[in-house]
Amino acid sequence: MGLTHEEFQKARRISREIQAHLESINSDGLRSTDLYPVLARKNLIEKDKDNGVHFRKFLRYLYEMGVLESLIPQCKPQRNANSDIFMEWYFYRVHQEECLPAEPNNEYREIKMPELTDIEIDELIKQARPHIERLPKREMSDFTFPQIETRKLYSRAYEFWSAGEIEIMTKAYAKFKKIDKVAELLKRQPSAVKRKLEELNIEK
Repeated sequence: MGLTHEEFQKARRISREIQAHLESINSDGLRSTDLYPVLARKNLIEKDKDNGVHFRKFLRYLYEMGVLESLIPQCKPQRNANSDIFMEWYFYRVHQEECLPAEPNNEYREIKMPELTDIEIDELIKQARPHIERLPKREMSDFTFPQIETRKLYSRAYEFWSAGEIEIMTKAYAKFKKIDKVAELLKRQPSAVKRKLEELNIEK
């Protein structure tokens, strides 16, 4: 299975943010752990307690798909000196001509560009937030410690999926076409939203 539209757009947004950050601090050679807080604050990658494990998994996925260099040209992977399996991820500024063009090249010509900008989506999220606040919430007395810790990052993590929330999710995904933005709206983990969409045969 090839790269999905969602993954393609996610990689492009990450690349743009990395380039902007490296230019703002006038520095190169940062590692994935250095960039994790920057990308997490922008909700471009899923937050975790391991200083960017989801980010590193995404980089590995793009690397194994053979598209890391074209989608995130700032990333220069290196083999770990002590292992043939583990990779180390370093990031350097690139020249403008090395960045992915605004329109997909022939390799990605089948991917339709999103209809809404991130600014427009953020405004829709803001407008829909009152509906999310009215959704039922569980008592946390029976939550495990890891669940409570995750709740600090995603305030609706481990909630039961109600029919109302599923309806909001499906409508938001149809409009946003971005799992991370739907997760931001629902205040859930992107991985949880992705699983639910897959269960409903909406995202594959």
